[in-house]
Amino acid sequence: MLEMLEMGRMVWREQQNRLFVCLGLLLLVYLDVSECATTNRRVGPAFQGAKRINPKTGKVMDPAFENAGQQAGLEIWRIEDFKPVPYPKNQYGKFYTGDSYIVLNTKIRNNGIKSYDLHFWLGSETSQDEAGSAAIFAVQLDDALNGEPIQHRETQDHESQLFLSYFKNGGIRYAPGGVASGFHHVDPNAFEKRLFVVKGSRNIRVKQVTPTIASMNTGDCFILDVGRDVYVYVGNKARRVEKLKAIFAANNIRDQDHAGKAKVTIVDEFSPESDYIHFFEALGEGSRDEVPDDTTSDDDQDFEKNEENHVTLYKVSDATGSLQITKVAQKPLDVNLLDPNDCFILDTTDALLYVWIGNKCDEREKKEAMNKADAFLNQHNHPKWTHVQRIVHGAEPAAFTQYFRNWQVVGEQHPRLLRSISSTGHLYHCQIRSRSHKLKVEEIKNFEQDDLSDDDIMILDGDDTVFVWIGKGASDEEKAKGPKYAHKMLAKHGREDVPVKIIEQNDEPEEFTKHFPSWEPGFWDNLSDIRDHIKNEED
Repeated sequence: MLEMLEMGRMVWREQQNRLFVCLGLLLLVYLDVSECATTNRRVGPAFQGAKRINPKTGKVMDPAFENAGQQAGLEIWRIEDFKPVPYPKNQYGKFYTGDSYIVLNTKIRNNGIKSYDLHFWLGSETSQDEAGSAAIFAVQLDDALNGEPIQHRETQDHESQLFLSYFKNGGIRYAPGGVASGFHHVDPNAFEKRLFVVKGSRNIRVKQVTPTIASMNTGDCFILDVGRDVYVYVGNKARRVEKLKAIFAANNIRDQDHAGKAKVTIVDEFSPESDYIHFFEALGEGSRDEVPDDTTSDDDQDFEKNEENHVTLYKVSDATGSLQITKVAQKPLDVNLLDPNDCFILDTTDALLYVWIGNKCDEREKKEAMNKADAFLNQHNHPKWTHVQRIVHGAEPAAFTQYFRNWQVVGEQHPRLLRSISSTGHLYHCQIRSRSHKLKVEEIKNFEQDDLSDDDIMILDGDDTVFVWIGKGASDEEKAKGPKYAHKMLAKHGREDVPVKIIEQNDEPEEFTKHFPSWEPGFWDNLSDIRDHIKNEED
C-alpha cells in the first residue's frame, strides 16, 4: 500500500513538472510576442502565418499562391514580414529598392498548354532575410506549379531583358524605401522635386537622380516631377522610340504617384521656347544650351558580351558537407557530360549563369540550387548581379541547349520544352554605339511589330531563315554591320547553311511577318504624333 502511495506521489510530481515546463514555454512565447509588438521588431520566417498543403503535390503552399498561374498574364507578390502579399496591379512596374518581389508570368497557347517564367527580384537595399524569403517562396510557388516554371533571379539595375519586357510601355521604376523602412505612399498633392533618367531604348529602367542639370545629357530622356507638373525632357540626340517610352513612363508617374492629377508636358525640338523656360525654372537652374553633351549613352547596356571568353561547365557537389565546384569542360560541350544524378553550372561569361538540376537529384539539391549559384559567384569573383536561371533535366530551353553540340530532343515533351520547340523566333535590335562604333545587339523578348525600330537594324532568327530588317532611318554603318553580324551569329553556333535574307521596311514578306503575333500593313505610315500618347485629366 505504501509503495502504491509513493508511486502516486511520483506520478503527481512528474505531472506538476511537465505543467510548469509548459507554463514556462507559454510565458516565453507571450513575452517574445509582446516584445515584438512593443518594439516593432520584425518576426522572422519561423513565425509566419497559416500555411496550406497543396492537394496536387502534397507540399507546403502559402495561401497567397492558391490561384497563381491560372490565368495568362503577370502576377506580382511583395515580401512583407517574410510572407508573400499580392501587389496592387496599378503599381506594377514600380519597385521599392528596400524590398524583394516574386513575379510570375503565365502564357497559355492555343492548344491550352501553359508555360511559366518565375522571377524573384531583389532591391539593392533589401535585407538578406527578405531576399532569402523570396528565394524560398519562389521554390514553393514552383512546386505549386508542378515544377514547370523556369526560375530566374533578378537584381536591381541588372534585370534580364525577359523581365523588362513585361513592362514595355512605362518600363520599371525604382522607388526609395520599402516595407522594412516603413515607407509612405506618395501624397498625390505633395510637392517634392524629383528628376528621373530613362535608360534603355527598347526595355527601359527609370532611375531617380539628383535634380540638377549636371545629371542630364543630350542623348537621353528625362522626367522632372514637381507635383502638379510632370515634364518629359527629350535630349536632342534621343530617338523616337526612346521618346515614346519616356512618355509612357511619365504617364505612370502621374497615375501611380499623383492619382492621375498631374499634367504631363513634353519638352522637345518641337516645343515653344516657353516650355524650355518653364522646365529649367522648375528644375531650378540651367538652360537648354547648358545640358551636357551625350557622353554616357553607351551605359544603356551595362555589361557588354565578350564573345571571345570560353563557356565553361562545372559540376557542383556538397556531399562532403562543403561546396565542391569542379571544372568539367569548356565549349564545345557534349550533352553526355550532364549526369542526371548531379547538379551543374554553365557559365556563359556574358552575365548569365545556368544551374542545371538532374532529374535524379533529391529535393534538397533542387531547393538549394540558387544558394549554390551564389557560392559559385563568390568563388569566381562574378558580379552579384549576374543573372541566374535554374532549369531542370528534360525541360531545357533552347538558350541553354545551344551550348551543346549534340543535343537531341528526346523523351517527354515538358511544357517548358514545348515552349522552346514552338518558338516563333528570336528578334534582335542592332544599334551602333556612339563612342566605340561597335554594334550593340540586344534581344527583344515577347516581341511585336511595334518593336521594330525604324531608326535601326533588326535581326529576326526564324530558325530555318535569318532576316536582316533595315529600318528606313538606319545609318550606312548599321546597314553594313547588321548582315555581317547575322553571318557571324550563325557561324558561332554551327549554322552556316542557314540563309540570310535582307528585307526593307514596308516591304516585308509573309515568311517574315508570320513570326509576329499580329501584323498591320502600313503600320509606320499610320504612326501618331508622340503627343497623342499623353492623356492628361483635362483631355
